Amino acid sequence: MAFGVLVIIFFAFIIVFSIFQMENRERQITEKIQSIGGTVISIERRNFFSGIGPFLVVGRGRVVYRIEYRLDDRAIEGWVRFGGLFGPDWRL
Repeated sequence: MAFGVLVIIFFAFIIVFSIFQMENRERQITEKIQSIGGTVISIERRNFFSGIGPFLVVGRGRVVYRIEYRLDDRAIEGWVRFGGLFGPDWRL
């Protein structure tokens, strides 16, 4: 009985942590785009099967996002990879 409760608590923690991390990354993306004077149109999390853009390697713990944003009345595509040793890798 106690083991089952611990397992449920563990999985609940993992889910909450994942949601918090995803929201934090989307906030970082929005702040970065706004810092260059743009506005975010869409943010998509990508994986190996849906295309990883300009990145050759996406390993364990790394997450790639495709960003579409508007800057000076132009729609522009950008990419960012989170999880690297030196912080996010931006391709705007």
